[in-house]
Amino acid sequence: MSMTWDDLDRLRPANEWRLPLPPTCKKCSYNLTGLPEERCPECGTPFTWREVRKRVARVWGLTLRLRYANEDARTGLIMALSGWFSIGFGHLVGGGFILGIMKIIAFLAGLMAVILGSQVLNVRRVPAWARVYICKPPPSMTLGVVTIVLALSLFFGALIF
Repeated sequence: MSMTWDDLDRLRPANEWRLPLPPTCKKCSYNLTGLPEERCPECGTPFTWREVRKRVARVWGLTLRLRYANEDARTGLIMALSGWFSIGFGHLVGGGFILGIMKIIAFLAGLMAVILGSQVLNVRRVPAWARVYICKPPPSMTLGVVTIVLALSLFFGALIF
């Protein structure tokens, strides 16, 4: 007999909590730890522990992904700058075939830089109460936006120059 994760979740006691984030109400963010009944005492919203566990697990997954958002954005910034240097190098060498290859490399670097820079924008998806669990320092929106703008300029630079 095989069991799914949902089957195992039903076998776990309702009050057992294994996530590093506290269980919270989806409406008012009240900490539900240790409540005997499945109703928020703050706002009166009914809940099930399974629903709370799934929501908090999703939030925990987001916070784990954001731990490296600044490093991703910095890598994207370096890739975008490298793309601009490759276009300059292609023009310096004399254009033609080498310039075409450098433009393709720059375009791909710009694509990766946009993806890496946009990682910091995911911080908006994390509820305010859970942002304290994100790494120190928190993801820098400025760094992400600068990376995205530089990468988008690289797209146009690869097409125009």
